[in-house]
Amino acid sequence: MNNHQLENIITKSLAGTLNAEEQELLNHWISESKENEKEFKAYALLWEKSQKLVLSDSIDVESSLTETKKRIAKLSPKKRWQTYLRQAAAILLLSLSFSFLYNYCVLEIDSEEVVMQEVKPAFGTHTKLQLADGTTVWLNSGSTLRFPTSFANLDERKVELNGEGYFDVAKNDAKPFIVKTPKLGVKVYGTSFNVSAYKEYNTMTVALEEGKVALVNEYSSGPKELMTMKPNDIVEYDSEKNKLFHSSNSNLKKYTSWKDGYIVFYDDHINDVVQRLEKWYNVKIEIQDQALQDYSFTATFTDETLEQVLNLLSLSSPMSYKIVSAQKQEDNSFSPRKATLSIKK
Repeated sequence: MNNHQLENIITKSLAGTLNAEEQELLNHWISESKENEKEFKAYALLWEKSQKLVLSDSIDVESSLTETKKRIAKLSPKKRWQTYLRQAAAILLLSLSFSFLYNYCVLEIDSEEVVMQEVKPAFGTHTKLQLADGTTVWLNSGSTLRFPTSFANLDERKVELNGEGYFDVAKNDAKPFIVKTPKLGVKVYGTSFNVSAYKEYNTMTVALEEGKVALVNEYSSGPKELMTMKPNDIVEYDSEKNKLFHSSNSNLKKYTSWKDGYIVFYDDHINDVVQRLEKWYNVKIEIQDQALQDYSFTATFTDETLEQVLNLLSLSSPMSYKIVSAQKQEDNSFSPRKATLSIKK
């Protein structure tokens, strides 16, 4: 069937005037794909809504299709719009294209089909955005956040984070806010907190400034709350050991200062330092000497380059470093820079 034949058959189906052969054709077209089924439901929904309008019994729906299309082609945009408004809903239905009807109605038909948006800041930067519910999110370098463009038809406000984000969540007791990470979920009760959960690392850290959150295992047979956190709580989850490590600290700047442009280390193990620098500077860092595993660092950086940071860290330890520039690849993109850390000779 071409589009014209399909429009006629769908219209006759909604009007209840299909013969057996036409019904068979329609059934076959609907069963061909899920998209066809959704488009037919979109027509049916719009037809149902049109019944609430007052229609003249004298309207001949099928003959009006041809006449309306002829007239629309000749009208100016202004007159064309006025014609749309004056026509009965049945004629309007026939005048609109399948793509418009699908886009107009599909979200009402299939509430499971949610439009998602993705944000990823450039390396060495962070970004601030506001979600549809009023929640404010700061997203750190090398992170990705996926979220619905609207929470209106959803039972919960769920977003997906790979990386590090600071959330100031708008309170809504009727719709819980959930941050899904590659490790655990964070269920929010209207609060401000920081989450660091890069999928390539074994650890995940949650630092709570205000309110209350619960850590949730979303990858078990059913969502299971593991722990409830209070303000100033810090919880680290080790996915290899499947263990939670809890502590408390009234000064959380170490976990949240990045959103203000600072990199803060406070007695951080060299492995943690490496992970943060890798994401901030888009560099791959290799620790070549096992002896460096005995070192931790305390420092604050703002606008320093990678070389400046490594140089300053080396001044307070027996560490030396070497940076290899990014290499151009076959597809004309550049590989991440590489750095090696070793003991000074």
